[in-house]
Amino acid sequence: MKLLLFMLACGGGDALAPLAPPEAEVVLRVTEKKVGEGDPVEVVVEAIASEGWRLDVGVPGGEGLTPTLVGTEGPIHVGERQLSRWRYELVGDPGSYVIALGPSTGSGPADQSREFSPPPVFVDIGVAGPSGGPMTGFQGAPAQTGWHWTTWLAIVAGVLAILGLLIWLVRRMRRPPALVDLPPDPPHIIALREWASARSAGLAGELNDAGLALEQSRVLRTYLQSICAWPATARTTREILAFLEREGAGARRLDVTDRMRTGRILDATDRLKFAREGGGEPFFAALDHDFQAVVDATCPLGMTEVPSA
Repeated sequence: MKLLLFMLACGGGDALAPLAPPEAEVVLRVTEKKVGEGDPVEVVVEAIASEGWRLDVGVPGGEGLTPTLVGTEGPIHVGERQLSRWRYELVGDPGSYVIALGPSTGSGPADQSREFSPPPVFVDIGVAGPSGGPMTGFQGAPAQTGWHWTTWLAIVAGVLAILGLLIWLVRRMRRPPALVDLPPDPPHIIALREWASARSAGLAGELNDAGLALEQSRVLRTYLQSICAWPATARTTREILAFLEREGAGARRLDVTDRMRTGRILDATDRLKFAREGGGEPFFAALDHDFQAVVDATCPLGMTEVPSA
């Protein structure tokens, strides 16, 4: 009776309110986890944030995969939050891969900061993917019925071994000489090539202004990270400029003019990415001038020639 009264008393209470969504979050997903050989893996990165939050989202990738930004959306209002979406295509040789998102950070009201690490995604390109299971259905070896089986088995094994040896020798004779691995390109060559490729995509209409700004911001941050051995891709614009003022960049220290050029690029691309301020050919032509000057100030002397895209 006491238990019944207790249940009746508790049953009249209000249901618990649903938990509020997080103020900022980053989502990584793929449209298909298995694609055919030669087909790209379509990856979608979504950044959702409340008012006052500013997110710097990394680029998805995986060992052996090459990412290409193919489109951007937003920001659009989803309830009381804003959604921005980036679509990438990743290509690679047949095999199984793990796709993870590059360093992603956010800053919000009252000096809040947050790092985002969405779960990685496993995909297969041109293969069925890892498979396996319990091994069942084995039977014991048949009993020997006479020495004839042993003789024939030895003959077949010998013939197969000879054929295998002959095939190996033929392939070895036809194998082309091993290629000598060339040394990797220096960071400034890689940065100039990627910057020029992004500009060409923007001029051809393959990237809109927001997508081009996102790619140029990534190229500059990656270049600074390579020459400084400092995680610039995971830092805000203010943190990067403070580091450059304190430590310089590479073997040649950036003077105040080149630090201002670096700041102009990062601030301009941030405004275009998140506030849709700026854009157009004069805007990006000014960024080109500042970027070339920063590379000239940090790369080895006599090595400032712009590579072909």
